[in-house]
Amino acid sequence: MPFDGSDIYQLASRLSLPSLERAARAAGVMSVLEISAYYVERRVRHSVARVIEYQLGEIELHVAYEGVRLETIPRIALEASRIEKLNAVLLAAKFQSLSDQPDLSYDERCLWLIQGAAGAHIHGIMVAPDRPVLPYATIVNAIDQYLPEAIREVPLRSA
Repeated sequence: MPFDGSDIYQLASRLSLPSLERAARAAGVMSVLEISAYYVERRVRHSVARVIEYQLGEIELHVAYEGVRLETIPRIALEASRIEKLNAVLLAAKFQSLSDQPDLSYDERCLWLIQGAAGAHIHGIMVAPDRPVLPYATIVNAIDQYLPEAIREVPLRSA
């Protein structure tokens, strides 16, 4: 079966999150950065993290995990300096013009779908964080450095 990544694109919907476009068009929202982490081996929970930047300067992180009720998910306030540094790296890596990392397959241990949205504009790329090549490595490393809470691996409960 050829790789199409459809599972990771449907992850936010499966976690009962509003669409990225809807989240970006909500009143008072300036932009949304979303990182969906899909684990092929299923030893940890799939997750979707959203960094929401509001027009009044507030920045929040929401992380939803598969199998965890949305009502229990805390909103974490983020410092603007962290997001400014991350945005500078995304700009330098030309995130807005990148396409998916080449040669992705279902054999990857983990896949990330990284999407940015502002108003009606949405752009995203898919990467394998365990084997990134430039410029994808720059983006993966920036997320690791500036948003480690967004990609925290939560194990599935042992039987």
